[in-house]
Amino acid sequence: MVVAWSTMNRDAQLRTVLSALRGRRGPWGAVLTGAAGVGKTTLARRAVGAFAPQSRWTAGTESARSVPLGAFAHVVEIDTPRDPASVLRAARVRLAELGPDIVIGVDDAHLLDKLSATFVHQLAVNRVAPLVVTVRTGEPVPDAVTALWKDGLLTHVELAPFTLDETRKLVESALDGPVEESSIARIYTMSEGNPLFLRHLVGGAVEAERLRQVAGVWQLRGETVVNQHLSALIESRIELLDPALRHVLELLAFQEPLSLEVLTTLSDPESVEAAENAGLIRVRLRDDTGLTVKIAHPLYGEVVRAGTGVLAARRLRGELARQIAAQPPANVSDRIRLAALALDSDSPPEPELLISAARDALVLGELVLGERLARGAMAMGAGFAAALPLANTLAWQGRGAEAEAVLGPIDTTHLDEFELLLWCMPRAANLFWMLSRPDDAAAVMKSTRARLTQPAALNLVDALEAMFAVYRAQTAWALPRIYETGGAPEALPLAKAWTGASGALAAAYMGRFDEVRPFAEQGLAASAESETGNLRFTIGLGQVYTHSMRGDLEAAETTAREYVDFAELQQPGRSLGGVLLGRVHYLRGDLAAAESEFRQAAAVLEGTGYSWAFLSAAFLCQTLAVAGRAEAAREALVRAERLFGVNTELFRSDLEMTRAWVAAAEADRSRAVAHALAGARAAAKSDLRAQEMLCLYLAVRFGDGGVADRLEQLAAQVAGTLFGAAAVHARALADRDGDRLDVLAGKLESVGALLVAADAAAQAATVHGAAGNRRAELAAAAAAKRLAQRCAGASTPALTAVSNPLPLTGRELEVASMVARGLSNKEIADRLVVSVRTVEGHIYRSCTKLDVPDRTALAAAVRMEGE
Repeated sequence: MVVAWSTMNRDAQLRTVLSALRGRRGPWGAVLTGAAGVGKTTLARRAVGAFAPQSRWTAGTESARSVPLGAFAHVVEIDTPRDPASVLRAARVRLAELGPDIVIGVDDAHLLDKLSATFVHQLAVNRVAPLVVTVRTGEPVPDAVTALWKDGLLTHVELAPFTLDETRKLVESALDGPVEESSIARIYTMSEGNPLFLRHLVGGAVEAERLRQVAGVWQLRGETVVNQHLSALIESRIELLDPALRHVLELLAFQEPLSLEVLTTLSDPESVEAAENAGLIRVRLRDDTGLTVKIAHPLYGEVVRAGTGVLAARRLRGELARQIAAQPPANVSDRIRLAALALDSDSPPEPELLISAARDALVLGELVLGERLARGAMAMGAGFAAALPLANTLAWQGRGAEAEAVLGPIDTTHLDEFELLLWCMPRAANLFWMLSRPDDAAAVMKSTRARLTQPAALNLVDALEAMFAVYRAQTAWALPRIYETGGAPEALPLAKAWTGASGALAAAYMGRFDEVRPFAEQGLAASAESETGNLRFTIGLGQVYTHSMRGDLEAAETTAREYVDFAELQQPGRSLGGVLLGRVHYLRGDLAAAESEFRQAAAVLEGTGYSWAFLSAAFLCQTLAVAGRAEAAREALVRAERLFGVNTELFRSDLEMTRAWVAAAEADRSRAVAHALAGARAAAKSDLRAQEMLCLYLAVRFGDGGVADRLEQLAAQVAGTLFGAAAVHARALADRDGDRLDVLAGKLESVGALLVAADAAAQAATVHGAAGNRRAELAAAAAAKRLAQRCAGASTPALTAVSNPLPLTGRELEVASMVARGLSNKEIADRLVVSVRTVEGHIYRSCTKLDVPDRTALAAAVRMEGE
């Protein structure tokens, strides 16, 4: 595709320059300074074009730098040789003859020859014409040019690179679509917000298909692409460097940051100092461990690496690896980096070091690096020992088929009991979740169990089987076994991690909130000791769910952000954390933020096999439906239903709530309530009391007060703010008690649950209106409208009823809305499970109330009201 770049507005800076050009006292013009590529020339020409119809432009160049007044040769002609003073006087006279309404633009003034620089200074001193001058920072600048702003002759405007947010806006505008956060972060890090670098980076990545659109979201994958134009631009800065300075850059290009001690050991200390003075490197203090050094701009490293031959690169990596290994790093991250460095060097490490580093990378969630290290060990003939971390990294990246291709062919007949266990666990987990083959997973577990005798080994199999049972919604059976397995003295860290994660999730969905924290603490501690990859995010799901049900959305958001930060923008971890954060945004009513998180997660998790893929799709669907975007919600529902399976049975009630919201968005209240109640029945069957409550509460928000008794029973059994609110809400609706609904709306707003609060206020308005209490109705309606606006224009059935001035009953409006959507009378009757005659009666009464002649006019009236 052709990337359509637009100019990023720098309105504040533009206003400053224009104000300086208009000034008749003080500075008459402006000097724009900034790094190469930040947009100085673009802004300068934009300002000059907006200020005056006439302009004369010149630019400093390397080729004209040795020619006196060479930069102005095409602007003012000097016929005969004269002394410098006479030349300058003549040049000013020629320039003044061009007229009073002209602006002089000088680009790259740092490259001006001495006479041209003096001429520009004199133009400013004598106020011959307004000036706009650009200067690149980090370069030697003639004193006459520096004096333009130091002496106050021209206004100084410094252009900084774009911020992360500005970078996001520019890239999304160019690509005409949302870009996932981790990809924007990578683009921003590599470009450092430099507009010119940014444009070439994105264009090159799109051209190389590294940056592509998946499920409507742009994702950057693979190595950074430095296209020919960008490479030439950067190479022009470093191609003429002294070989000693370039060697400093080469060392840092293949490993940064480096300690100053290592760098000065492998290169000349004077060259390191010269590189810093030239702005090629940055020296920083790293905690209390001494000084570290990085390349000044990430793209310098990319270009240096691209220009280094294979053998030279292997030699440089070898020099670095040997020097760093002389004092082995204590930090696990540094040890992993050392192994990765040595892997591609002229003295590769032992396979055991690579395998150990791959396992460490898996624990830290560095899945891509872990895969590379494990593959390196496999290539060295490490066999079974390397296959295990390789399969784990592949599975946790959602590449289940590749993981099975690694584990499936392994001959297990000669494996000892411990090795057999190490093979069985990841393979069964991969078959169950990533490949949706639970029967095959069970068969692998069964055959393995028959060969095990050690208590710790059998305990580990029990732990994984209990986790499978949780996801198959067999929680009542699984939870006692989780306690027994995780608490056994022989339990290994991996067993404790699995039981901690499955226990936290099951206890949360079952409404046993006090049990979630111990499970979470056990699971997180064990995860730090075992190769669990992204398993800890399952613990986060239980924690965020529990905080939310208790009405503590502050704690829920804090926890969700901790998991987002843990991922450090690595996928798929960032998307798993995004699902947690998106759910908090949703409950707060921040639908735009929720949609962004869910949409990015859904795109990343597409086709991975993660159960989170279903959750991201379902939650995205719900968000779209709450926003009143019925068509988009219907499309999202199709995807969610496709992703649901036997290994996500735990989330069946979430699926039914998703279907309910889509029906509500389509104004089919009866079907919406039916799906909510179906979800409650499914949850109750598995003793998921919290999920049952959510489903019943959703039915209440859709106008069904008949579930009040059951909600009160649940509230008596489970302590939680949302449980109590649901019971009060249902009873107040059943009793038509508008005052209690008003009070409840206020309480829900106070804890930040704005979406539910808006529904309570809207239903209060409806109840007050039916009772003839006009003042209370208007007050509640105003509160509902205010809350809906805070929720970015939420459009729930309760809010729609309040905002609808049509004099129709709830059922009449429901039927009329289906008519407006083009459904026939029979189709409406089938959906509502009533007779066609009943539907015709509703249509007749609606036409009478609205004074419209027929079905077509009724549909038009409803559509007009919805616009």
